Amino acid sequence: MKTWTINSDMGENIGNDHLLMPFLNECCIACGGHVGDESSMQKTVDLALKHGVSIGAHPSFPDQANFGRIPMRMEKNALSDTLRTQIDALRKIYPDIEHIKPHGALYNMAAVDPEIAWTVLEVIKDYPGTLLMAPWKSTIAQMAEEQGIKVRFEGYGDRRYHSNMALVSRKNPAGVISKANDAVEQVKSISDRGIFISIEGDEIEFVAETFCVHGDNPDALKILQALHHLKVS
Repeated sequence: MKTWTINSDMGENIGNDHLLMPFLNECCIACGGHVGDESSMQKTVDLALKHGVSIGAHPSFPDQANFGRIPMRMEKNALSDTLRTQIDALRKIYPDIEHIKPHGALYNMAAVDPEIAWTVLEVIKDYPGTLLMAPWKSTIAQMAEEQGIKVRFEGYGDRRYHSNMALVSRKNPAGVISKANDAVEQVKSISDRGIFISIEGDEIEFVAETFCVHGDNPDALKILQALHHLKVS
């Protein structure tokens, strides 16, 4: 089994951060785009520091009404400005962020859209030494490596994939993994064999160095406990 870490998106006002944080290696803190304010960021930073969890920014399209999960088209400068504003809001509380991971629709669009990926990467360049969390072989990951930006390849412990490596929609009942054993099976398959089984039934080559479990998954705690046990066993 290759070495890997566990991360989750925190500070999203779900109410379970204190339960999940002990099982994480990294957290991605919401910084105002889809949710979050100075108070929630401070509370989440304090919790992460208490548990020795690496801190990163989780910027989003500025769309709190849809939790940042609906695709948006923004002018390049407007997108750059909101991403910098969000990241700087977190850095005001904790200057030494380790990583940046786009949220929701921005994450998915940057994975395939060169223009959006380039805008995100130009922002990340403003924070030297900060790495990007992104899917393996995604557009943004490949562009980042070309620009000398370090990438930590991310997979999901609680989401299913299509054969083209896109995440299955949450609207599809099969898109979200709710059983801890199923999450462990997917993570083991990727970490041990470098493949996942797509929803179409295909074996797809895939590399991940960190695995995310979403805090709004009703079974997040059970999944994280199981993955933590797998990791340390």
